[in-house]
Amino acid sequence: MEMNESQQKKKNKTYLLIIGIQLAIIAVLAILLLTTKSSVDTIVLEKEKTMQMNEELQIELDSLIMEHDRIKQEYGYLSDQLTGKDSLIMAQAKEIEQLINSQADYRRIKKKLDALRQITQGYVNQIDSLYKVNQLLTDENVKIKGELNDANQKTFDLNKEKDDLSNKINDAAYLKGYNISATGYNVKSGTKEAATDRAKKVDVVRICLTIGENPLVSAGQKDVYVRIARPDNLILTQGSYSFIYQGQRIQYSSKTVINYTQKTSQVCIDYSRGDVELPAGKYNVSVFSDDHELGQASFTLR
Repeated sequence: MEMNESQQKKKNKTYLLIIGIQLAIIAVLAILLLTTKSSVDTIVLEKEKTMQMNEELQIELDSLIMEHDRIKQEYGYLSDQLTGKDSLIMAQAKEIEQLINSQADYRRIKKKLDALRQITQGYVNQIDSLYKVNQLLTDENVKIKGELNDANQKTFDLNKEKDDLSNKINDAAYLKGYNISATGYNVKSGTKEAATDRAKKVDVVRICLTIGENPLVSAGQKDVYVRIARPDNLILTQGSYSFIYQGQRIQYSSKTVINYTQKTSQVCIDYSRGDVELPAGKYNVSVFSDDHELGQASFTLR
């Protein structure tokens, strides 16, 4: 009986030992479980934190690139002058994006982003400087063009004024005749003359006029032509007398040469009838010199 009790106690101790060992194992496993769970939670949190930081870095990078693209589009004609710096910015951005995708060290990426921000800010500053210089040059160009247009207009006005003055001078720089008269004369005894309006008795037609003073006409010898048209418009002439008037050759009746001194002078020119028939009617007289008509007159024979 005592033997059975002793064995029973021994068994109980063994059971207790086994239970203790199992409890110890359970405790160790529980501790290991808690430790593992904590490590896993930490890893998950670190992973989530890393992903969040990478997203923030990606957003910051995208923001820089979007701003860079906006500047390029807004100032495209100026950004073409900074292609080297633009290439550098895009290369840095691509490297940073690769580091973000590979989940590289946050501080390393952040440092590169800060450097890229400084480069893009320098790009913006250079664009701004180029814009100001370009605007200044544009304003100066507009000013110069305005001044040039003003100068051209003044030159045009001066040339027009000069041309107008030259035309006025040319229009005024010729001889003018006044008080033109034409009278028929009968010559008796070779020297004695008597005015007559009888066609058959006229031996000489004398045309007299006053040539006015004109300092614009050069002094010197001047040819003065008289052109007498009969009532039937035939020109009275001796032979083939002709001269050039405004580009055309025309006949004249008589001619004289005067020495013009730019002062008022009296001139008379005789047309000798000879054997030319003088019909009754109105005769028209024109006087010419220096390619201009000095004036006209008329007389009537019966």
